Amino acid sequence: MLGVDVEVLEFQSSVDTVEKASQLSGYEPGKIVKTLLLKAGGEYIVALVRGDRKLDLNSLSKTLGVEVSLAKAKEVKEVLKVDVGGVTPLSEEVLKLKIFLDEGILENEYVVCGGGDRRKLYKVKTEDLIRKLKPTLIQLT
Repeated sequence: MLGVDVEVLEFQSSVDTVEKASQLSGYEPGKIVKTLLLKAGGEYIVALVRGDRKLDLNSLSKTLGVEVSLAKAKEVKEVLKVDVGGVTPLSEEVLKLKIFLDEGILENEYVVCGGGDRRKLYKVKTEDLIRKLKPTLIQLT
């Protein structure tokens, strides 16, 4: 996907939450990565956070110097061209935006992330994901 080697995991039912993705894939929540579209001031950004952690919007707002909030489902569809629950970091739309990756993700050799569809996940080497996305590494949780 986008020149990155991934293992595609497909399911009969939705994996649109960390809980469902963990249950169906067999991977613990700490190995699952949430791809979140955020509004930061007047622009959209993307944050990648481990599935077992919660994004600290207040801390990120202070770091960036602007108010940061989660984008609405309608905005996710407009900006990223997929529904909430199907967002993948490995998309052309995500690559157009500034990307922040929580440092906790670095603890994993491999991670499982959204696959661009609510019934699909990608298993990818963390170093390959970072090489492709060129994110800003930051503590987000």
